[in-house]
Amino acid sequence: MTSTPSINTKNRIAPVDGLRAVAVFGVIWAHVWAFGSGIPVWSLGKIGSINLDLNRAISVIGTGVDLFFVISGFCMYLMYAQKQTKFAWNTYGNFLKKRWLRIAPNYYVAALVCAIGFLFVGQPFPWFDLLAHASFTHILLPNTGKLAAPFWSLATEWHFYLILPLFIWATTYLGFWAVVSIAILVSMGFRTWLYLSPTDIQVFWSPQLPIRLVEFAWGICVARLYTMQKIPPKLLCGEKGFVIGFGITYLGRLLMVTEVINLTGSFGYICKIFAEPILSLGYSLILWNVISSNSIFQQWLSHPIAQRVGRWSYSLYLWHWYPCLWISQVIAKNFGATPLNQHIALALCLAILVPFSILSYHFLEAPYFRRRPSKAVT
Repeated sequence: MTSTPSINTKNRIAPVDGLRAVAVFGVIWAHVWAFGSGIPVWSLGKIGSINLDLNRAISVIGTGVDLFFVISGFCMYLMYAQKQTKFAWNTYGNFLKKRWLRIAPNYYVAALVCAIGFLFVGQPFPWFDLLAHASFTHILLPNTGKLAAPFWSLATEWHFYLILPLFIWATTYLGFWAVVSIAILVSMGFRTWLYLSPTDIQVFWSPQLPIRLVEFAWGICVARLYTMQKIPPKLLCGEKGFVIGFGITYLGRLLMVTEVINLTGSFGYICKIFAEPILSLGYSLILWNVISSNSIFQQWLSHPIAQRVGRWSYSLYLWHWYPCLWISQVIAKNFGATPLNQHIALALCLAILVPFSILSYHFLEAPYFRRRPSKAVT
């Protein structure tokens, strides 16, 4: 075992980029599977009346957005807390400016292309939707999220940036663990209220930061432990620790399954309250594991291919939605919604998206990195 994380030649924490690659692949897989191919059943047989569907069994990989939120909490805490412990308006504005320069150029181009696409299907240009996306308010305003479904997470991410400096400021007065505990408890309180509320309230609030804050908080906790050079307990190190983290992640994913929620009857809301928090807790343990101890999983995540895909993950995320829907729906319509055709569609989507995302990264993201010194995480 070693406490030294694998670092690549540009001082990035290699397994973190590898986890980004896993996250974006999971998002693409999930959207091909669920929204394009119509959730084809990959049956392994039955046990009694229970159908063993491999596609649903492996659907944990489709929770990539939750992993992205954990990674974001980790990276943003490292970037901000190591430089700034006191709140000041100039540093706050500078932080937001840098984050805007990082995410906005590619995002705005992608949003504009999606808006132009409306004209090709005979719909009016969605000016108001585009403005709402540009201001990261589309998850707050009704009927403005039509450009591309995955863009909701960009607004949630930006709202996290808005409060992070205030979070760091509070830790100087109350202590880190007190503040992070309060954040988690407040988020869980919001989640409890949400899932005891009517469906329309759940639809509006489910992507909002108060509901998702717990996921960012787990990543912040890992960043704090990392800066303190805290190694996970022996049980959570190496291959065994990775498997334990994955098991907790899988438990969180099971709590999202309709059959599990229905099985608990009137207590189904409890499954919904704890699903993402447990899922993202598992992801945070995986993150802590791979940046703090050697294992075959750390080696895989540090592989040069994983590093490259991790670098391109933001572009892949921004541009994947319509190619995934179009390709998978065309294949399902003409050849049937089968597991084989689903994975053929996935392969075709990746064949198109990877080269396009490399160009997108090169022209819309790389200039940001060239303007600033190398950092351990971005």
